[in-house]
Amino acid sequence: MLRFILRRLLSLIPVLFVVSVVIFSLIHLTPGDPARRILGEKASDEAVAALHASMGLDAPVVIQYLNWVGGVFTGNLGNSYFLNKTVVEAIGDNAVPTIQLAIIAMLVAVLLAVPFGTIAARYRDGAIDRSVTAFTLIGMTVPSFVLALAMMLIFGLSLRWLPISGYINPFEDLGEGLRTLLMPGIALGAITAALIARTTRASVLDVLNADYIDAARSRGVTEKRLLFAHTIKNASLPVLTIVGLSLGSLVTGAAVTETIFNIPGLGQLLINAISRRDYPVIQGVILFITLIYLLTNLLIDLLYGIVDPRVRVGKAR
Repeated sequence: MLRFILRRLLSLIPVLFVVSVVIFSLIHLTPGDPARRILGEKASDEAVAALHASMGLDAPVVIQYLNWVGGVFTGNLGNSYFLNKTVVEAIGDNAVPTIQLAIIAMLVAVLLAVPFGTIAARYRDGAIDRSVTAFTLIGMTVPSFVLALAMMLIFGLSLRWLPISGYINPFEDLGEGLRTLLMPGIALGAITAALIARTTRASVLDVLNADYIDAARSRGVTEKRLLFAHTIKNASLPVLTIVGLSLGSLVTGAAVTETIFNIPGLGQLLINAISRRDYPVIQGVILFITLIYLLTNLLIDLLYGIVDPRVRVGKAR
């Protein structure tokens, strides 16, 4: 197992290298100049050139990239051009709201989708199955920003149950913090819930149609025991895969939701950095999100062996 983990961690290096090259290339190929952004469009060419030199932007692009990568290996992602702080500090300040939002969105998705997907499979072609299928289709087709705006109108402005914007850290005020994150979490997790529900339904149906389930049923095993003792666990691997992939997507896809609900997370930090041409912050945030995505998938691979002992990831060739 340890060898497998080390091998997977080493395999992250070429992926992160390719991502770093792509990020750096795209940023420097995109029109826009952070020095002009800072000094204004009417600044003289001499002033802009002097600022370029102080920021290291007058060096060849390859040299700039090597300097940045060298800093990454020492934990130094550079300094923000506009925030008066390091990129590591900026990521640290904004990562907490995004991770909290992603966790709440995933909890909402799993707690709703897995039970309803299982029930839909158990009572296939019944009223519950048709209702769950209809809701999953709606959940997968309605964009998260449309759902967010609709929820703001209904639960924020009309009923006044939840705040329509702002963020309070749940570690400082648990009740108010959860109130500020609940509606964004539901809006962000709706598509994920629909996807998990459909996967759960399909996976449970496959197991229920297996021969060993028919054999167990013929021996008089009750339907309740068949479902909870023999079906759900064996159907959990595909669901676990979707949960892992979706958790990474929730972190990377939170930008729109954070902007709508004015949550100071990584998505909002990244959007502001792009609009300002804050190169170090853009590079650092995308690299950090990529690392979270890769580590999440590694964690899911390790969980396979726990959920299903037949999957021996540590002994895979």
